[in-house]
Amino acid sequence: MGCTQDNDDNVIYFGLAQSPQNLDPHFANDAASEKINNLIYSPLFFYDERFNMQSEIVSYKMLSPKEYVFTLKENLPYFHHGKKMDLDDIMITVTHIISDGLSPKAIELKKIKKLEKISPQAFKIYLNSSDLNFVHNLNFAILPADLINKNHNFSVNPIGSGPFSFLPSRQNIKIKRVDDGQIVELIEIKDPTVRALKLLKNEIDIIQNDIPKETSKFLEGKESISVLKSVGSNISYIGFNFKDPWLSKIELRKAISLAINREQLTTFFLNENTRLAEQIFPPAHWVSEQIKPLPYDPILAKEIVSKLSPDRVIELTFKTSTDPFRLKIATIIQEQLNEVGIRLKIKTLDWGTYFKDIQSGNFQMYGLTWVGVKNPDIYQKIFHSQSIPPHGLNRGNFSSPQLDKLLEAAIPTNNWSKVINQVHMQIGFIPLWYEGNVAAFNKSISGYTIHADGNWDGLKTIKKNDL
Repeated sequence: MGCTQDNDDNVIYFGLAQSPQNLDPHFANDAASEKINNLIYSPLFFYDERFNMQSEIVSYKMLSPKEYVFTLKENLPYFHHGKKMDLDDIMITVTHIISDGLSPKAIELKKIKKLEKISPQAFKIYLNSSDLNFVHNLNFAILPADLINKNHNFSVNPIGSGPFSFLPSRQNIKIKRVDDGQIVELIEIKDPTVRALKLLKNEIDIIQNDIPKETSKFLEGKESISVLKSVGSNISYIGFNFKDPWLSKIELRKAISLAINREQLTTFFLNENTRLAEQIFPPAHWVSEQIKPLPYDPILAKEIVSKLSPDRVIELTFKTSTDPFRLKIATIIQEQLNEVGIRLKIKTLDWGTYFKDIQSGNFQMYGLTWVGVKNPDIYQKIFHSQSIPPHGLNRGNFSSPQLDKLLEAAIPTNNWSKVINQVHMQIGFIPLWYEGNVAAFNKSISGYTIHADGNWDGLKTIKKNDL
């Protein structure tokens, strides 16, 4: 997709590395889709900047770790087709997610035993097992009950109750701000250099993230461009296939982690707000642990590799997307592993094929970023032996009876310390960094803000040509 020849001065053109793939919020699994769906739909609950759960729709009370009561708040929003949200919309949305069973959100609601309407303004949820953290699973979008009952295709024609409504368009995705009619057009421009040049030429108005350090510095030096930066909370990591004969060995995973110079990568290729990571959640999260940093020790890594395979080079394949920046990072990691005796073959794939391979476990190693992950039960979904797809997100087939027991103890108590430390000890993945956020926009833009998780909530307040 590209820019139109004649831009409308009243439209804000947002340049993206990748267009949203699915506008049905219950099936979206890419970062861009999650971000735009957060603008089109209203969630039952959402996370604030301090990783606490909030809701503009309901208040709740935990009667016991297995019983929760939810009461509607006043001034509920209207859906974009004119219907005011009510209790039935919430209950039918929950029922739809569970009964359909195909949505990734269904995994988060599988503990629900019974849903009961106790008044026109309140309902109760009964759980199969205790969960002090249950409301953290309720950050799903609420859909209008009348359209659910008509099997409406939300992916093609999304109708929510969020601050933006969807505008049908032949080419690029367009959304319109409900309160003032401001239109934002999303334009996919895969190459970050081309994206920056189009910004300088006023063919687009704003870009955010997926911007290499040198490009960010280049834009900062331009008088016509404003640049915003902040720390980030999304973790980039390396994942493993634990069924692989080599990668099932913790010694090799340790050697790989020792061989990667993360500090060098962040210093030379990522913006200065990028922080090294030791676990999924950043320091500001309430579940974060004090963990000893992963050392960089290529000498020890080489010793381990030579003991594991004294007679031949260990060969592994690393999958990544065709994004030029991600490919550059993969190439540097390839060089670092080569220095310790691991020959890494890089296989680049278009995003759709790449993510399907990850979802199906078709990989040895891969690099990805978890975007918007804030619920500690992510550890259950990606590391419990019973969470192998389609029952969870354990795509690498990690299996540890010891960790399973710790996970099963963590959920009812909401104490994740032992889990986090055990995953670190077993090298269940290699945490790389929390990439800093950067947004760049031309001087006609004002009112934009950036957030730690890289969302697009700044579009709620953005203005163009505001004299």
